Amino acid sequence: HLGGGVFKKRLHKNMHRSIILAKGGRYWIYVYLFAKKDQANIEDDELEDFRTLAKSYATLSEQQIAQLLEDKDLSEICHGAQK
Repeated sequence: HLGGGVFKKRLHKNMHRSIILAKGGRYWIYVYLFAKKDQANIEDDELEDFRTLAKSYATLSEQQIAQLLEDKDLSEICHGAQK
């Protein structure tokens, strides 16, 4: 947990990293993926930008999220048969 609704997730045998923003514990928004061999970590200014973005997503209503999905500005990833 990087604070401010920003999380870092290790992927693919610890070779990649994903930056994920939490929207009120209900939505997880994947915003950035990088290979560890190319970049050890994100910079402090990038982290602040991700925190600002997380705050923006946190203010979105259910209707706004639905519209972003409908407009294909966001893509939904479903786990198994869940939607």
